[in-house]
Amino acid sequence: MPLAVDCRRSAAALVAALVVAWAGTASADEFVGLRLPESVIRLVSATTEVSDTACGSAAKECRDARDKLRGDAIAGLDLDIKVGGRPGTDYPCECRLESGAYEPRRFASTTFTWQAAGYCHKPLYFEHWTLERYGHSRGFVADSFCSAAHFFVTLPVLPYKMGVELPWECVYPLGYYRPGSCAPWTVPALPISPRGFAVEAATVTGLVFLLP
Repeated sequence: MPLAVDCRRSAAALVAALVVAWAGTASADEFVGLRLPESVIRLVSATTEVSDTACGSAAKECRDARDKLRGDAIAGLDLDIKVGGRPGTDYPCECRLESGAYEPRRFASTTFTWQAAGYCHKPLYFEHWTLERYGHSRGFVADSFCSAAHFFVTLPVLPYKMGVELPWECVYPLGYYRPGSCAPWTVPALPISPRGFAVEAATVTGLVFLLP
């Protein structure tokens, strides 16, 4: 390991410097062939062994963790999320409330009634509700022609529809399917209204006398 080698080199250089200073007569070149005393050699060996022992345990743990990580394969993954082990050791103990007889909470009786929303709108005489509300589409091109036909067919009978639903009346959106519900394909029924017939007849009669 690089750290251990640096420690050994530093210790050897330190010991060499001490020996040269202690000898007094030996130079650096002469020290190469000089045999160190046993006490100095034991000091260097002890220092190296301490360094190896300190780093050896960490290296072993590193090797064990690396081998364990490499041993994990995708086939060994478990999708079971059930808690296993012993309660109190591996996970907290559960405090259950089943010791006595169950007694329901004594709430006062409350009567709940549904009340319809109060918002409304004026009559929509040209509304194409199967397309606009439910999204019943026949295609991009066909919807354009259907919408145009719906408008031009509604225009001559507009007085009749205004007689069925007066312009100042409020129309509530009750009876339609809710947004997101699967609404079936239906054919709207033709409303029968004497007032509508009267308004349509009066309009046609007035146009006959007004137009030359």
